[in-house]
Amino acid sequence: MDERTIKMMKIFLSILIVLIMMHTAESQTIRVMSYNIRLDLESDGPNQWDERKIAMAELFSYYRPAVAGIQEAQYHQLNWLKQETAYLSIGVGRDDGQTAGEFSAILYDSTLFRVSLSNTIWLSESGETGSKGWDAAYPRICTYGLFEYRPSQQKIWIFNTHFDHMGHQARLESASLILETINRVNSEKLPVILMGDFNLTPDTNPIGLLKTSLNDAFACTEKPHYGPEGTFTGFDPLKIPVDRIDYIFVQHVKVKSIRHIDDRRDDLFFVSDHLPVLCELAF
Repeated sequence: MDERTIKMMKIFLSILIVLIMMHTAESQTIRVMSYNIRLDLESDGPNQWDERKIAMAELFSYYRPAVAGIQEAQYHQLNWLKQETAYLSIGVGRDDGQTAGEFSAILYDSTLFRVSLSNTIWLSESGETGSKGWDAAYPRICTYGLFEYRPSQQKIWIFNTHFDHMGHQARLESASLILETINRVNSEKLPVILMGDFNLTPDTNPIGLLKTSLNDAFACTEKPHYGPEGTFTGFDPLKIPVDRIDYIFVQHVKVKSIRHIDDRRDDLFFVSDHLPVLCELAF
């Protein structure tokens, strides 16, 4: 084999390695969604769960996030969504650590991810199951897990939460507790995703605290965000959402794009009183 042939083979191998690396990077680009699906309340009238659930399942099936953090999900809502969309989930009810009360569940596509560890913490001074923290109106939780992306075996920590809507101190302490938990479990400096309904606008102290360690996907996306800037609609079909209170935060993760999905049902009502936040992430 002459020197020219050897040189050409080296060039070919170099190109092949680059292409393989590019393919690996592309294979680790996933869609992640955070969505407050609104609990099942008869008083919601035309917006109660039975009027929305088909559109909800269709939304999940169409956008097909690899992972979705949902808030306000009651046990029967969670089970119905899983049956209709073929997702698996981790998480427990906030009232008893089993099935009672709202879930901050994490849905995931089991063809793409496996879960090696999962846990739920109560956002309170004691951390006891069902406990309310500080000045919160309700018990609040954060569910998290260590996920492994099957195509590359990359591990990633994923957290999902729903902050209190009343307690000012509770929201600040909750942010601090979640950051402490991330720092404690993520000793290997793996990629991290934190998502949820934080009941806070971007200019507030708890969001500022989270941003000392995490990146707000809305602020660091490679493409400009698409859709309304706000995420809370209150089911008002004439309202343009202004308040951004739903977030996806990341660490050691690239944000390719972010969208606030303002799809409507056939009757032009919203699918929930919050818009889902959909990100394309690379890790």
